[in-house]
Amino acid sequence: MFQTIPIWEIDNYIEYYDNIMIIDLRNNQSYQKSHIKGAVNLPYEEMDSWTRTLPKDKLLIFYCARGGQSMMVCRNLEPHGYKVVSIANGIAYYRGKYMAWGR
Repeated sequence: MFQTIPIWEIDNYIEYYDNIMIIDLRNNQSYQKSHIKGAVNLPYEEMDSWTRTLPKDKLLIFYCARGGQSMMVCRNLEPHGYKVVSIANGIAYYRGKYMAWGR
């Protein structure tokens, strides 16, 4: 079973883990407005095109707006050998030091 973490815990992962990839599942417009620094934008709607390109040697941390899509992605990827973490409740309440604000 994959792990689910609260949004505030992302700061610890960024600071103390080397081999991670943070993935923002929201659409590009939402990503441009705000995202976690260093996150890669892979929209949930395009999941079929990018799942095979994900590295299996990294811990993949997924987030979305409210948490539902990241949980579904983790449920789909974990049985195929991916190390995955879902951020519970999404990015909606994150105001930590790794927030990047856009336009």
